Amino acid sequence: MTKKQNSRMMVTSMIISCVAFLLIIVGCSTEKNTFINRTYHSTTAKYNGYFNAKELIRIGLKEFRQNAREDYNEILPIELYPNEEEVVNLYPVVDTAISKCQKVISKHSMPTASKPSRKKTEHANWIDQNWIIIGRANYIRRDYDKALTTFEYIRKFYVNRPSTYTGQLWEAKTLIQLENYAEATRTIQKIEKRKTLVRNVEENNSKRKKSKKSSEDKSPELPKNFDFEFAKVKAMLALAKEDHKEAIKQLEEALEKAKQKEDKARLSFILGQLYQAKGDPKAREYYTQSIKKNAPFEMSFNAKINRSVVSNLADDEMIEELKKLAKEERYLEFRDQIYFAMSKVELNRQQRDMGKYYLSRSVFYSLNNPRQKGVSYEKLGDLTFEEKNYVSAQKYYDSSAQVIPETYFNAEVIKMKADKLADLVEHINIVSYEDSVQMIAQLSETDRKDFVKDVIKQLKEEEKKRKEREAIRAEQLRKLQQTYAEQNQKPGNKWYFSNPKAMQEGIEDFKRIWGQRENEDYWRLSNKPLRIVSDVLENDSVSIDSNLVAKNPEDISVEDLTVDDLMPNIPLSDSMLNASNERLLASLYNSGMIYKEQLDEEAMGAIQFQRVIDHDVEDEHNVLSAFQLYKINENKGNSDVYKRYILNNYPNSDYANYLRDPDFFIKKKERDALALKEYLRSVKRFEQGLYYPVILKADRVIDNEPENLFRKEYFLLKAMAMGQVNRDKTSLLPVLEQVIQEYPETDVAERANELIKLIKEGVPVFEEFDKGESELFSYDSKEFYVLIFLNERQNSNASGGNVSNFNREFFGRSDLRSLSQLYGKDLSFILIKPFNTAPAAKDYMRDFKNARRYVANMKENEMFLISKENFKIMMQQQKLEEYRVFVKNNYE
Repeated sequence: MTKKQNSRMMVTSMIISCVAFLLIIVGCSTEKNTFINRTYHSTTAKYNGYFNAKELIRIGLKEFRQNAREDYNEILPIELYPNEEEVVNLYPVVDTAISKCQKVISKHSMPTASKPSRKKTEHANWIDQNWIIIGRANYIRRDYDKALTTFEYIRKFYVNRPSTYTGQLWEAKTLIQLENYAEATRTIQKIEKRKTLVRNVEENNSKRKKSKKSSEDKSPELPKNFDFEFAKVKAMLALAKEDHKEAIKQLEEALEKAKQKEDKARLSFILGQLYQAKGDPKAREYYTQSIKKNAPFEMSFNAKINRSVVSNLADDEMIEELKKLAKEERYLEFRDQIYFAMSKVELNRQQRDMGKYYLSRSVFYSLNNPRQKGVSYEKLGDLTFEEKNYVSAQKYYDSSAQVIPETYFNAEVIKMKADKLADLVEHINIVSYEDSVQMIAQLSETDRKDFVKDVIKQLKEEEKKRKEREAIRAEQLRKLQQTYAEQNQKPGNKWYFSNPKAMQEGIEDFKRIWGQRENEDYWRLSNKPLRIVSDVLENDSVSIDSNLVAKNPEDISVEDLTVDDLMPNIPLSDSMLNASNERLLASLYNSGMIYKEQLDEEAMGAIQFQRVIDHDVEDEHNVLSAFQLYKINENKGNSDVYKRYILNNYPNSDYANYLRDPDFFIKKKERDALALKEYLRSVKRFEQGLYYPVILKADRVIDNEPENLFRKEYFLLKAMAMGQVNRDKTSLLPVLEQVIQEYPETDVAERANELIKLIKEGVPVFEEFDKGESELFSYDSKEFYVLIFLNERQNSNASGGNVSNFNREFFGRSDLRSLSQLYGKDLSFILIKPFNTAPAAKDYMRDFKNARRYVANMKENEMFLISKENFKIMMQQQKLEEYRVFVKNNYE
């Protein structure tokens, strides 16, 4: 046979083979349950759907977990998945995985069914695994309702396949995420029952040495690693219910079944955390296991630092172990945590000074960990608070409140403490200042000038030393940051500051928005809070030097201060001295009340109250302070001196009346309640048009009841009633002027002034009432839009394209459309539609603001949702401002 004939035969054979293959493919119907059909559709379902989708999710989760920063101050989750903000960046991955699996199921399920719930059986393999991938993807996406529906379907439909157990396990996980712990518990109990049944059957078959199941056994085999996954699910539920004892039991079982080093490292670390919470030294053993199993860098570090403080080592050994960690350059980023751990060791052995020293070092080394910085400040605040050094405590709490993340469990308490002590600090500073300037005022003119000169000299010396200290600290910080940056410039490191291009772009963006700024903390605040780094104040006082310049109105630098600059602050005239005394006594009394009532420090409060009396200046706070001292000493047997002081000096005061009659305030309360009842009765009479009885009642109260709680209100009521019966409105002026004279700087006086102005100047021109936005716009709708307004620097075409790309990648399944439009002449916006509900539009806005790709430069733009009907009204009637008010009142 010639070569030419051979060639023809080969071509013919290839054509026949291709035709045969195509005939086989075409013949692979999803309705015919044949070996060829099952093999083709099963193979396609495995590789085109399950395998590819599984790899997508695996790679996506791996990248997320490599870059995730976990909170090691809390018990770690058993499985790390993204939160609501982080999951936005995984939408493209999980949505693609879902799409692949759905496509495979629709084309290769045998038999095909438009509605899976109506199917009776499934002949193709791997279709169930595609369903599991869809459920997992929705679980990762945090669409828990969709995930639960999918896993329930897998459990019920594939009851004769191992995937039924997988579906049930994921069903339990999803119920835990939905916080439906009762149903999750029942699901786990059902799994346990099925597991026991299968294990018993396997054991019986093993005893009978059967290679196949008996005909009476209809339960499928358990999946690979089932015991490991089941133990993890039970541990998840226990942690969610805060049952740490059960969680430890299940985690230890899971650790025995774990095969991957990553799983062993994580589970060991969590066990260490749980034992540490119990104060059990066994935690050290598990932290060591986590380190040995090649835990990730940050987890390994936290295991080492936790291991140092929970063990049964001697305190000195713990400190030495932590010092070794602090010296290692690779742990530079974590030195703040190391020093915080060292402070805990020192405080546990009652070494408060060393504890505070290490806390100050922790603050110094907190470069990019605001939580740790805030916690260290908080602890310094607690320590100084315990020492009754409330001025320093307030400063520490305030510093903590400025940096601590809002997610920190104690964030609100810290802010409350800072605010609670802020008034005390203010009053103490006022007391210290007024004491200082009054002391200087008592000196002779020569001595006064010499004293001020000495103060200026001392201030300049202190300023020089302060600048030297700051220069040293700034240099230390510079070197620390430089070392930190160099350390993170190693190949493969993804830290932001290791990327010069990213840093330069960030600097340029910052300058464009904020301009050139000094490199300092809290640069955005006009009134910057005082920050403490390592200096620990020792008492609730402020130096005379700093007091003297505290109110320097011209903000002159210390280097340029002269005697003439400070002299105006000294109360040399009688009026200035009187004003100084008023401020001094008021702050003494107010600080005393804060000590007594808020801090439960009666002794410290008594000192302040006694100072008010000892100052021997007539003031309204004298009787108040004396009464407080009487109450403090009432049960101590030495309150008579304050009782005599009140009765002799303030015989007509309420407090003197109380000392004569202990029920005085009870009776006064009853009188005030009766006065309120009578006043409300007069108001009702006024509303009924009974003006003359109202005027008579007001006259009786004004003339005969000076102690009536509502006397000033009766003035206004009388004036308003007179206005209804007198044509000449000027007849109201004497009544209104009297109330202003007797009750100046009150709400009643302010209202009286308004009425006088109306009487003298007349009523303003009537303005047509404009109906509110509540009538203009409606709330309910079947279709909503999202509007994103652009600023002058943003091009509408480019921005519209970015929004379209964002929608396509992150909301590909929602079929969203975006349009660039104009409001008025020069205000551009992008409209995104449609959304079926307002919550769906809000979810889009949330994800848009959390996204990094495509729309990063638009995250701060104004954005709000609007219904289809309201959008039409807003555009036709040009009611943007009115709609903004509507949004604020109804959607925010």
